[in-house]
Amino acid sequence: MTDKEVSRDAQPQATVDDRPGLLHMVLLGLQHTLVMYAGVVVVPIVFGTSIGLSDADLANLVSIDLVLAGIGTLMQALGFWKFGIRMPLVVGAASSGIVPMVLVGQNQGMATVYGSLLVAGVIWILVAPYFSMLLKLFPAVVTGTVIALIGLTLIPVGIRLIAGSDPNAPDYGRLGHIALAALTMALMVLFRRLFKGILGQLSILAALVIGAIVGWSTGIGSLSGVGDGPLVGMMRPFHFGALQFHVPSILLFLVIVFVLMVEGAGQGLAVGEVVGKPVGPKEIARLLRVDGLMTAFSGIFNGFVYTTFGQNIGLIALTGVRSRFPVAVGGVILLVLGLVQPVGRVAAAIPPPVVGAAALVTFGALAVAGIQILARVDFGRPSNLMIVMLSLAIGLVPAYAPRFYHQLPTYAEMFFKSGVATGTLLALVLNVVFHELRKPARKSESPT
Repeated sequence: MTDKEVSRDAQPQATVDDRPGLLHMVLLGLQHTLVMYAGVVVVPIVFGTSIGLSDADLANLVSIDLVLAGIGTLMQALGFWKFGIRMPLVVGAASSGIVPMVLVGQNQGMATVYGSLLVAGVIWILVAPYFSMLLKLFPAVVTGTVIALIGLTLIPVGIRLIAGSDPNAPDYGRLGHIALAALTMALMVLFRRLFKGILGQLSILAALVIGAIVGWSTGIGSLSGVGDGPLVGMMRPFHFGALQFHVPSILLFLVIVFVLMVEGAGQGLAVGEVVGKPVGPKEIARLLRVDGLMTAFSGIFNGFVYTTFGQNIGLIALTGVRSRFPVAVGGVILLVLGLVQPVGRVAAAIPPPVVGAAALVTFGALAVAGIQILARVDFGRPSNLMIVMLSLAIGLVPAYAPRFYHQLPTYAEMFFKSGVATGTLLALVLNVVFHELRKPARKSESPT
C-alpha cells in the first residue's frame, strides 16, 4: 500500500451517498426537520388566517403542507426518474407564494387559487430544462429587487395578524395582542443571542411554542378543538371545489415561479459547494422539476407554492455530514407529522399575534435577503439605481394604497393590484431597456 493510499484511507472523504447508522441517521433527520419546521408551517397559518378560513380548514392546510413538503424532500434527496437533485436539500412552502394566494383567494376564490397553482406547476416542470436561457433576464439587480419587494409587501400581513384587519373594530390594536407579539419577538432575539448552532437555528420555533403557551394561558386562542376530528387523515382532493382557471391569476403565480426558479438554482449550486459535488444544468433541472411537481400537486391536494429550501445547508456545513439519506429520513418525518391530524390542529390553534410575530421576522428576513443580493449591484451606474428605485416604488403602491387601481378593468386590476407582479414586470422591462438592448454596443458592461 502506498503512502498516498494510506493517507486516503486514514481520512476518507464524506460524500452525499454515505449511509450513517440507522439511529444516527434518524437523529440527523430529526435535526433537519426541526430546522425547517417553522418555515414550513408559518406559510399555511399566515395564509389561512389572512384569507379567513375556519380552524378546521386551516389545520388541514398545515397537514397537507407537511405531507407535500415530505414528499418533495424525499424526491430531492433520493431522486425519481428525472426528478430530484439527489442531494441533502429539503422542500417547503414558499413564503413569497402567500401574496398571489391571498390576492387571488380574496378576489376570485379558492378554486381559482388551486387552478392557478396546477397550471403554474406544470409550466414550471416544462420550463425547467430551458431555465438557463431565462436566467439572463434575472440578473442580481432584478432578483434582489423582486425578493426585497416580496418581503416588504408581506410585512403588512404580519401586522394585520397582530393588530387585526379592521382599523374601525373595537378590539383593533388590542394591547394584550401587541404585548404577546412583542414577547414572541423578544424571545426570538433572546434565543438567537444566547444559543449557537442548531439551538440558535431553532430560535423561531422555540419562541413560537412559548408564545403560544403564554397566549393560550391568558385567553388569547384556545386548544379546545385539538381533540376534535380523526387521529390520522388528510384533506380530500379538490376540497374547495372544481378548479377554476383565470389567466390574470395564473400570470400572477408565474411571476413568483420565475423568481423561485432563480432562488432554487442558487440553492442547488450552494449545496453543491458545501458537499463538494459538481452541479450543472442537468442537476438544476432535476431540482426545479420537483418544485414544479409539488406545486402542481398542490392544485389537486390544496397545498401551496413549493420551493427547495436552503435552511439546512448551514446545518450540513456545521455537522460535516454530507449524506442525503438523513434528509430523506427528515422527509419521512414530515410525511408522518402531516398525516397525524392533531399536529395540524395544534398549529392552527396558535394565537394570531404569535403567528404575526413570526411572520414579521420571516418576511423581514426575506426583505434582507433581497438587500443582500442588491449589495452586489454596482449602483455607480445610474441605470441600476433607476431600475431598483422605480420598481420598488411602483411595486409598493398597492401596499400603501390598496384601491389605487380600482378604476381599471377587472382583469387589469387583478394584475396591478399585486405589487410583486408590477414591480417584477417593471424591473424586467427596465433591465432589458438599460442593459439587454445595449449589449451589442457595450459588450463589456455587466448588468449586475
